[in-house]
Amino acid sequence: MGYIAGIGAANMDIRGRGEGRLIMGDSNPGMLYTTLGGVCRNICENLARLGSDVKLVTVVGDDESGRSIVRGCEAAGIDMRHTSVLEGERSSSYMSILDEKGDKVLAMSDVRIARRMDEAFVDQASVVLSNADIVVCDGNLTRSTVSHLTQVCLAPLYLDPVSTACAKELAPLIGYFDTVKPNRMELAALTGCPTDTLSGMLKACDILLRKGVRRVFVSLGREGMLYRGREGTVHRIARPFPDVVDVTSAGEAAMAGIVWGSRQGMTADEIVCTAMAAGMIATSSPATISADMSVEKIGEIIRDFIV
Repeated sequence: MGYIAGIGAANMDIRGRGEGRLIMGDSNPGMLYTTLGGVCRNICENLARLGSDVKLVTVVGDDESGRSIVRGCEAAGIDMRHTSVLEGERSSSYMSILDEKGDKVLAMSDVRIARRMDEAFVDQASVVLSNADIVVCDGNLTRSTVSHLTQVCLAPLYLDPVSTACAKELAPLIGYFDTVKPNRMELAALTGCPTDTLSGMLKACDILLRKGVRRVFVSLGREGMLYRGREGTVHRIARPFPDVVDVTSAGEAAMAGIVWGSRQGMTADEIVCTAMAAGMIATSSPATISADMSVEKIGEIIRDFIV
């Protein structure tokens, strides 16, 4: 079996979780911690923990954060030989505030260095990208970069849109992607279709399929995951999960589950279950990537919680 390539953001994350109900505009007691992050980087580390050969194509600054990102990724089993260290640049960072339940209240990102991943950068990485079994990218890439990526890369492209703003930016290019994993709001941004009902989500998914997307996996948080593809529809939910600590990186873990399950030749239903289980594992840890992420743990969560 070959390898997976990821192209997108690698961040240093700062997180804060309140001890009680948050009061906006005030200083709130809580726990603050720093960890490695970035949507594409997170997907890659989860895949590495599932036993995949993963290569990350990204940029970091020549600062302590950048050095920490490279060291941490290598320690996690990610091939970082195609990552560029840019002199005089500040590495990407992301800050999030969680309430006492672990739900995200507010976040801010500084991913301006990602703009340095331009057409020339894609050309430099074209060989490693095209020879991958699957290439995963995130919405932090500019439209011009993604447009060039779709022309240069020969491997199937998977997209995690990241945010509604990024989804709107990349909407004109969506038909070039094999697989897309938006949440409900990102799905609306990609299609211009209301997604507050199941029928609306199915209609939005069909818009993407008509544009050329092969598969759509919609993250619905506590409502599970909706799949729409040419072979039909799957909607799975989970029993209440008692171990939620931090939901911030559940989406990246779910995307890793989609990629991993796809490479295993799973059915759409099996992939949905795998993605949901991976996301649930991620929510059980205060760290960006759960140390419990494994094939065995995914199987355990599917047996105990997916219905």
